[in-house]
Formats: sequence, structure tokens, C-alpha cells
Amino acid sequence: MENLSIGDFICLKNHPYFEDNNFIKIASNANMTPPIMVIGEILNKNEYNSLTGKAIEKQFKCYYYSHKEGKFHNTWFKEDQIKKLDSISTYLNLEKLVSIEDYEIDYLKKTYLNNLVCLKNVDFELNKKKVFIENSNGLRANKEQNHLDFLPPVMTIIDIVKNKEEKKFSTKDPELLEKDCSKYLFKCRWYNPQTITYSEEFLPSKILGLVTIDINSLAKLKDLKVKDIYYQYSLNKDEEIEFEDSSSKLKKSLLTVNEIVFNHYYYNFEYFDLLSQKRIVKPIYEINSIMQDVDNSEFCFNIEKIFGKSYPSYKKVFTGIDEKIFTPNEYFLINYTDKVDKVTKRVIKVIGIDHYTDSDGQDFIFIIANCTLRNGHIRHFNIDKISKVVEIKDGTKLFEE
Repeated sequence: MENLSIGDFICLKNHPYFEDNNFIKIASNANMTPPIMVIGEILNKNEYNSLTGKAIEKQFKCYYYSHKEGKFHNTWFKEDQIKKLDSISTYLNLEKLVSIEDYEIDYLKKTYLNNLVCLKNVDFELNKKKVFIENSNGLRANKEQNHLDFLPPVMTIIDIVKNKEEKKFSTKDPELLEKDCSKYLFKCRWYNPQTITYSEEFLPSKILGLVTIDINSLAKLKDLKVKDIYYQYSLNKDEEIEFEDSSSKLKKSLLTVNEIVFNHYYYNFEYFDLLSQKRIVKPIYEINSIMQDVDNSEFCFNIEKIFGKSYPSYKKVFTGIDEKIFTPNEYFLINYTDKVDKVTKRVIKVIGIDHYTDSDGQDFIFIIANCTLRNGHIRHFNIDKISKVVEIKDGTKLFEE
């Protein structure tokens, strides 16, 4: 087995995850799935069994949290009983706690007391999915939900002490570390919903990660969450869309912030993107890379500044949807019913109009346009299938310049 270190992620061999396949969803009885654990201590005496002559396996003290019991567990495992998992993306700050053993305890208390921490396996357990079959109106459908039985709590550091257990090197081989453990223990406190009170536990520093909250980004998002206000932002170079059969490119888009959502230990924001017509969720720290100029009123638009006339119009004089309202090189937001009767909203840039008569003598009018929902490819839209049209003012300036 690959060398294992303190802070590595492991699980039992019957766990469906293996190395980097943590995207797998769990069916049947998900409660039979063991937790992802973090190595907190290692024993490696490099000794041999006197009866068999075989080397005595390394042993690993592994930690996890039981949500149903409301407490942390640690268990010893032999090397052949477990498998290592690759690290996954996290919003925890893992770097700061890596080198704390180089510092004295007084400095650590001054620096880290009252900070928030969480067990490093939090993202494995937060993103674990279970699937099940649901019957509704005679139809069977696969459903999924989060499997959170081992999700560790966010905790406050209330004390830091030196670990009574010490690292030990072999008396026979000075290069061999027989016992590896954290130099410091963090005393952590959290609210325990099982006991409806607060719990405390001493945990090795190396199995924890710091929870950081971007207050500035959170405050910015709070100010941006305004109804009917869109903000212009620049697409990354690899996100720019080049129109088919055109030299034009989509370089910018518009978004409106819908929700700010707390996801256990970090904040997400959900926004609606006008060009893609999608709701997109991202962590709040990305707001600065997406919208660097949001404080400039030049990049802020209310809906009256973006959208023009809407068709069909039922004002004093009824105005239906016909080819005359589709001006070439202008942008429109349309509701369109496709061949399978699915209604979609999409932003298009009009190229021209096409008239077609079929073999039965029936006339059709098609709007030829670049469709942002289809990455700028040219599409032909049957005008009879368009149920709503909204003009977008100065679309070239909004999206291309």
C-alpha cells in the first residue's frame, strides 16, 4: 500500500469509494456504508511475529464523527484493512495547521483560540449521495438526497494543550518513527443536536482544518441581492462564445443574485445568468473574480434598461408576433417550443428571416439566429412556435464590447 500519513483520508475496503471515485452514488441501504475517516496516529514498530516470522503490520488510529450519536469516534485499524482515498476539493484552510508544531503553545493560543475548525473529511461526507426509487402516479423515478450520517460539526477552539502522547523513534533504527502523532490537541466545542446541549472534545490538530468566512464577499453579496437588478460581468477567455459564421463573440453576460445559502461550513451564492438562462451556484469567494467592478454604476442595470418591448402586446392595440419585430443584429429573449414540445427560454441574435413552403403548399416563417443556449450556433426558429418575445436593448454593447 502507498505510504499513509497523519491527516490522510481512508475508509474500509467495503466502502464503494476507491482512490478518486468519490462521485459514486450509493443505492440500496446506504446506512450500511462506513464513514470516511482521517488518520490521527500511526504505530510502526517494525517488529516480527515470533511464531510466524511475518512483519507486524502498521496500525492507524482513525477518526470520524457519528451524527446519530453526536460524538467523535476513533478506532485502530491494520494497514491491510483499509484503503487510501485521494484528497478532494475543500474550502477549509488546511495549510495553516500543517506547521503549527514549530511554534510554542502560547503563540498558538494567541493565534487560534476562538477560531472555527472542522474535521478534514467534511467534504467527503457533505457531498455523499444516496439514491432510491420513488413511485409516483404509477411512474418509477430515481431520486437522490444527501447522506449525512457522518457529517462532522463546525467547532470553536476553546483551548490548546500539548499532547501527552509523544512521537517515538526506534531504539534500533534512528531513522524509523515508531509512533507518529500530533504535538498539540485542540479542545473543541460545538452544539450537539442529539443532546440539545454543547459538547466538547480534545482532537489532534492534524486532523482538522480551519473554517474561514469571507465577510467582505458576504457583505458585497448582501448589497447585490436586489430584485430586478442585473450586473454585467466579463467572461473568462475560455468561456467566451464565438458565433457560428460570424466574427462576433460573446464576451460579457448579465447576472442577478437570487440567494445566499449557507452550506454547513461555507457560503454559496446562487445567481441567474441571462445568456445561459441558468441558475448557477458558486462559493462566495468567487464573487470577486466574477464581478470586480460591481461598485461602478456603469455595470449595474435595472430591467427597464435591459428589456424593451414585449410581444404579444395586449395594450391599447394588440400586437402579435411577426417577422417585422425581429431586426437583424439585434438581441431578443424568446420562449420557444421545440419539436418534442419542450418550452425553453433563450437569448438569440437575429441574422435574418427565411420563408419556406412545404410540399402541401403550407407557408412557414423561420427566424435565423445565433442561439446563446446552443453556444452561438445558428438555429432556425419557426415563428409559430415562439410564444413570447422580449427586445434586449443595446445587446451588442451589453454582450460583445
